[in-house]
Amino acid sequence: MSSPARAAAPAADARPQPRIPQRFWIGLVAVIAYVALAAGVSSLLVDWLAPEGELAEFALSHIPVLLPLIIAGLVFARRSGWAEIWRTPAAYETRPRRWWMLAIPLLMLAQSAIMLTLTPWRNWDILGIALVALVTAMVGLGEELYFRGILRSSLRAHHGETLTLLVTALLFGAAHSFGSAIHGEPAGAIAFQVGVTMLDGALFYAAFRATGRLWVAIALHALSDFTLYLSSTDLADQTAIDVSTVPANIVIQVALWALVAVLFVSAIRQDLAARRSQRGEAQAD
Repeated sequence: MSSPARAAAPAADARPQPRIPQRFWIGLVAVIAYVALAAGVSSLLVDWLAPEGELAEFALSHIPVLLPLIIAGLVFARRSGWAEIWRTPAAYETRPRRWWMLAIPLLMLAQSAIMLTLTPWRNWDILGIALVALVTAMVGLGEELYFRGILRSSLRAHHGETLTLLVTALLFGAAHSFGSAIHGEPAGAIAFQVGVTMLDGALFYAAFRATGRLWVAIALHALSDFTLYLSSTDLADQTAIDVSTVPANIVIQVALWALVAVLFVSAIRQDLAARRSQRGEAQAD
């Protein structure tokens, strides 16, 4: 008579398998296509159509490009069978329970809330606010779907948390320096931009891991971009939304960066524990 542990093993192995193999190159191709099309096609549209006005240029450089990319990403997410795109075990659902990680999305939310209180609303009309909200919602959905969704899922299926975190954050940072490199910005400025956006990518990754739900990272990303765009009052200045200089937010940002360091240490410890567990199971067999 088989033991209960062995009798339950087939049920654990019977979970639905993805219809498309989870390979890193698939996630990499997806984000490269997203970045290249989002940056390249938007520039071509603006050059060809030469829209009049800041709002018209802002809309043209985002909406026609992001909409098909988001649709393509959603179709892939549905047909691939990669369940990890949308849902992963939350930090408080695994052992050891990492409740501290919930501080990251909460601090990010507080940061955006502070920016909303300082936004010069009188400089905006309803149409402008609605347009910025629409575009930032699309950016949040698109970037999180591709980077923390598809790319992360393609890596995490075969690699540990540390490598997955590092690679997704690095590619996120590199993607946001693409435009600066095209326009011939100095190497030092590009390196700084990559570093800052890498940290942002790690924070959005942490928000997903902390809650286990991609929509949280999407909402925080969209809200962050929305508040920074409105606070800058300059939709054409891409550097204006990189760093917030509000004192309270600087304190929060330093705390968030410190938590990113803790996150890396936690990921390393998680991977080491997983390896020890695997070696113990191999020796037991």
